[in-house]
Amino acid sequence: MLTRYAGKLPERDIRRVYAETVGKFNSDAMLYCEENWQPADAPHTVDARGMSDGTLRFLAILTALLTRPEKSLLIIEEIDNGLHPSRANMLLEMLQTVGKQRSIDVLATTHNPALLDAMGTEMIAFITVAHRDSKTGHSVLTLLEDMKRLPALLAQGTTGHLSSRGLIERSLQRSLDFEGLSEFGNA
Repeated sequence: MLTRYAGKLPERDIRRVYAETVGKFNSDAMLYCEENWQPADAPHTVDARGMSDGTLRFLAILTALLTRPEKSLLIIEEIDNGLHPSRANMLLEMLQTVGKQRSIDVLATTHNPALLDAMGTEMIAFITVAHRDSKTGHSVLTLLEDMKRLPALLAQGTTGHLSSRGLIERSLQRSLDFEGLSEFGNA
């Protein structure tokens, strides 16, 4: 499974991803990746020290999905940290496919517009926005689909575009400010 998904990364022809024990007591492990840069050449092996942070993070997320007990929850903060934005679709597809196969729910945070765009409108029901209440300073979690102005916002662009321009947060803040004013007016 590691090799199958690593082979989709834009590096050249990844043939195999594997781990071997290392160290004097063989109690540690090193991750290796065999790549073919030229078809006639022998495979080139790279260990984890030579892999990019994004590749290692991607493989770590996949490893976590593959090793968690079935029907469990995996929580990942800043899931796409270090990943190139062009990998957002592949990351999302991997999370959905492997998560579904193993009955693992994934809760992840992101600030990445590319990942939000990869989610498309069909996943809006699964997006929650964390923001601050301007009066109390408390953190508030709001389901994106519960926003009153969501249709008008989506008419302006994709979820990633709206997020990167701060439109979602501004809309939520206006809604909270308006609710506070209407409560004050009824007092």
